[in-house]
Amino acid sequence: MELNLRDSGLYSEDLFVLAQFLKQNKSVTHINLSKNSIGYKYIEEQKVIEMKMKNQDKLKDFSFEQLFYDSLGLEHLTLALETSDRLRHLDLSENDIGPQNFKLLLRVFPRNSQVEYLNVADCKLDAQCAVDLCGILRESNKSLRNLYFRNSKIRDEGALAVAELIKGNITMVELEVFNCGISERGGAAIGEALKTNFCIEKLSIGENILNKRDVEQIQQSVIFNT
Repeated sequence: MELNLRDSGLYSEDLFVLAQFLKQNKSVTHINLSKNSIGYKYIEEQKVIEMKMKNQDKLKDFSFEQLFYDSLGLEHLTLALETSDRLRHLDLSENDIGPQNFKLLLRVFPRNSQVEYLNVADCKLDAQCAVDLCGILRESNKSLRNLYFRNSKIRDEGALAVAELIKGNITMVELEVFNCGISERGGAAIGEALKTNFCIEKLSIGENILNKRDVEQIQQSVIFNT
C-alpha cells in the first residue's frame, strides 16, 4: 500500500496523527512525505515576525529556521515504523529536518532492512548523518537500489561513508550526491569504490570540487555498468 502525502502542508504535529494510522495499518510499504515541513512546528505568521524581531542577535550564529525545529512528530513516526520490516520506499526529501531530528529517524532503518528507495535530499543533513545512515544500511540492508543525498553538506566524511556503502554493493542502481560539499578526498574514495561496484548505472555527483581524474574514473565505471 502506498501513502503519498507529497506537498500536503504537513508540520511536525501532523505526524502524530499519521503515526497513529501507521501503527494500526502495517500494510503501508511506500511512504512519500516529500516537500513538507515535518521538521518544524507550525507557527502563525505574526508569531514568526515577533520571533524574528526578538532573536535578531542570534541570527548571525545559526539559521533562523532552527528556532522552529520540533522533534515530537518525527519521534512518533519513528516509534510507528521501527518495530516492523514493512518499508520498501521512503521519500523525505525537501523537508528541513536537520541533523538532530534526523538522529531520531535512524532507529527506523536497522529493522526495516528491505528498503529499496530512500530519498533524504534537501533535508539539511550533515556529514555525521551520512556516516550513521550509511553505516546502518551497510550492516542491515541488502535491498537498497536508490539513495539520494542531494544538496546535503555531507562533505568528505560523508562521501567516505557512501564509498564504503557502495563498495562491492550488488543492489544499488542509482546514487545522488549532487552539491554535497565533497572535495578531492571524497571524490577519490567514491571513484575507488566504484571499481568494485558493477550495479550503479546512474550517479549524480556534480557541483562538488573533484579531481578531474576521479570524475573520469567515476564516469567510466558508471558507463561500464550500463
